[in-house]
Amino acid sequence: MEGLGNYDAYSDEQLLVPLASGDVAAFEELYHRHWQSMYRFAWNILKEEAAATDLVQDVFLWLWTHRATANISHVKAYLHGAIKFKAANYIRSGKVRDSFFEEVRLKHAEPTSDSIEEALEIRELKAIIAHAVNQLPDKCREIFILSRDHGLSHREIAAQLGLSVKTVENQVGIALKKIRTSIDMRSGEKGWNMAASPKMLLEVVLLSGYGSFAS
Repeated sequence: MEGLGNYDAYSDEQLLVPLASGDVAAFEELYHRHWQSMYRFAWNILKEEAAATDLVQDVFLWLWTHRATANISHVKAYLHGAIKFKAANYIRSGKVRDSFFEEVRLKHAEPTSDSIEEALEIRELKAIIAHAVNQLPDKCREIFILSRDHGLSHREIAAQLGLSVKTVENQVGIALKKIRTSIDMRSGEKGWNMAASPKMLLEVVLLSGYGSFAS
């Protein structure tokens, strides 16, 4: 592995070895392999070219900065999970609200009973998630919030709290399981159709992103 041209035959996972040592050519090879699919993935979520480009750049900057410590078993899945995680934070920040829901507003220029009902269901879903988080044991809740709201990796959380990475992973898994159980129970009671409501589905799908990029 002496140059970019020699990396073509190597798998993504094999490239992680020279990348961890600071090999710029290995980093560029991974970038050229994945930036287009990552951009399309980000654009499909945000519908904004500039924002999608920024997310891709942010993820690759993060990868380079954490190249020696990142725990990656499958590069493509990891990078796409990172895009989903970054997109979630971008959406929650409110920066994307106007454009992200522009199509929805155009389709529903006047509130309909369906759109009002969906908005109420989304609000209730968020309340269910918040309640489930608040019901977590103290340490489990603290770990989950550091992962969800602060975007810390499992290693960073472990170092901050003086715990093992495995303990952090287990606690995040416990939190996600309890939250999903609460969502499943209430959605069944309410008869919600998550697949028919992209915004409701987004709230649930984004929960699954914490186990990838934030690891």
